[in-house]
Order: sequence, then structure tokens, then C-alpha cells
Amino acid sequence: MTRFAIDIWGEMCPIPLIKAKKKLLSMQCGDILVLETEHSCTSRGIVVWAKANRYTIEEKEVANGIWHLELTKTHE
Repeated sequence: MTRFAIDIWGEMCPIPLIKAKKKLLSMQCGDILVLETEHSCTSRGIVVWAKANRYTIEEKEVANGIWHLELTKTHE
């Protein structure tokens, strides 16, 4: 299992989701993609997409207005 991170600070959907999808293509099953954002709508959008596409995702508000997401690649 490898952990990856991409920078999505200051970006609004759909850009963060596009970046996440692109990165997932190069990852192996079991790898984790870490994302942090200051936009609640970006966090929610990624969580909804991940669940709809059968990925495991954990979402935490780590500080006031800062969301930490860990998206695990579960399939090809």
C-alpha cells in the first residue's frame, strides 16, 4: 500500500475530482490518495462520487473549515 497526495487547495469542483480520477488511474488497488481542501462542497462532491463508484473514503474535518480525505483504490 502506497500513500499519494495531490494538491487541491483553492480549487473548486470539478477540478479536484478530475485530478483525483486521473491520479487513481496510475495507482494500484489498496493505494490511498490523500486530499485536503478548504471547500466543503469539494469535499462532499468527492465523497459522493467515491461512494457511488465503490471506493472506500474517509472524510474528517480536521480544523474549522479544513477537510481531510483518504480515498482507497479498491478496484481497477
